[in-house]
Amino acid sequence: MLNVLSFTPIIILLIALIGLKFTAIKAGLIALILATVIAVLAFGFQVQGLTIAIGKGLSLAFYILVIIWSAMFLYHVVWEFKAIHTITANIMHFIGDPFVQFLMLAWLFSAALQGVAGFGVPVVIVVPILLSLGFNPVKSTVAVLLGHSWAVSFGSMGSSFYTISLVSGLEPLQVGYAMAIFNGVTMVMMGLFVCYFYDGFKNIKKSLLYVLPTSAVMMVTMHVSLWLNLLSMVSLLSALSGLVTLYMLYRYKEKPTKKEKIQVESMSLWTALLPYGIILVLTLGFQVLPLDHIALTFQFDASQTALGYAVKAETAFAKFKLFGHPGPILIMASIAALISYHRMEPFSFIRLKTVVKATIKKCLPTSKSLALLIVMALVMMDSGMTEKMAFTVTLLTGSLYVLFAPFIGVLGSFITGSNTNSNVLFGKFQYDIASALQVNPNLMCAVQSIAGSIGVGLGPTTLLMSATAAGLNGHESDLYKRLLPPILITAGFIGLLHGVLQYMIY
Repeated sequence: MLNVLSFTPIIILLIALIGLKFTAIKAGLIALILATVIAVLAFGFQVQGLTIAIGKGLSLAFYILVIIWSAMFLYHVVWEFKAIHTITANIMHFIGDPFVQFLMLAWLFSAALQGVAGFGVPVVIVVPILLSLGFNPVKSTVAVLLGHSWAVSFGSMGSSFYTISLVSGLEPLQVGYAMAIFNGVTMVMMGLFVCYFYDGFKNIKKSLLYVLPTSAVMMVTMHVSLWLNLLSMVSLLSALSGLVTLYMLYRYKEKPTKKEKIQVESMSLWTALLPYGIILVLTLGFQVLPLDHIALTFQFDASQTALGYAVKAETAFAKFKLFGHPGPILIMASIAALISYHRMEPFSFIRLKTVVKATIKKCLPTSKSLALLIVMALVMMDSGMTEKMAFTVTLLTGSLYVLFAPFIGVLGSFITGSNTNSNVLFGKFQYDIASALQVNPNLMCAVQSIAGSIGVGLGPTTLLMSATAAGLNGHESDLYKRLLPPILITAGFIGLLHGVLQYMIY
């Protein structure tokens, strides 16, 4: 009975979002209430544990919402001072083919940003640029959510990658090489899915001519980066090599005749790009500076359910580094943009008020729904419901589990909204299953992390960020409908490859 009940909140959430087309706020509230009732009545979740889970959920929501509000504020600064027009004009000037524009931004530029920042930053930066170029909001949002996902596991300066190696106890480089095998598959598939969302199957030949050679270069770069032990730079270097390769392919295939000269609108391209350059510099800089101790942290006691499921105490939960968290970095970039842009465009408090009002209008609905969904995830995790779901899958699949292992990674990211959290939740679980089945644990844990990366697009936090960036609040069901098939297809393909590698090679 507990096996069935553990899946119920997720199933009801999906039915409410996709089937009944409820808003994320309404669906999240229903799922949270249901999860809480099941956790208390069936899983023995006590008042102390429930209170702690709610506190964790709210602190994690704060961690993520600071990113959303900061990113939206920066976007509206860039928009209000017309810097976005300069950026898009230059993109159109250098790359005249809309197909290549769409592919480069959604598949590669977003991945490069993921390599440095992560935490939804690629989505809230790239989606508005695509919209300003005139692309469809829904297609643009789905394309970026899928396109950047291949870079998640090695992205954010390697946070998810280091997590899976730590929780499993495996040697990082061995896990890294195993991850690179499956990451090559996701890289190609996500590139092709981005092309599909541009115009369906009309340009399949053109898609292959761009995606396959570019992916080949990125795969080589990925393996060289691992060989050189540049573990925190794998996604960034791979994406940058892809950007260069794709542009060279465009120049070779399309042979544009337009004279290349930096397009100048109300301001220069370099001035318009200033805040994004600052984001890159500060993110890299704060990685090496010893400033981790300057942080806001949340502490929570240990708890245990009546059924004996124990949750350890947290001494630094959702650690908010003042010099390293994306939120403060985005705010610093916004301030620098305001200082720089006002030289080109007259500054006034009226314009600043417009920026603030637009930010509030976009972010307020997202904040409510995101808080509800994150609290629901923590209730499920701390009550033992999430672990019960995973064990149920293993019981149902038996020795065929290697084929279904990717879906656990996807499930973890869907519930928690984070590949890192998915690895924390299920990394050791996947390692234990590999030991029980006597298969290669490096491959099993690699599948967990790579599948978790593609599942990030389904995570409520990332999806709500993207909906906010695209002005699609209330249309989350449309996004889920378009995201689910590509992600499940890719997870299935990874599972098949995993089965072949485990039973035919190792």
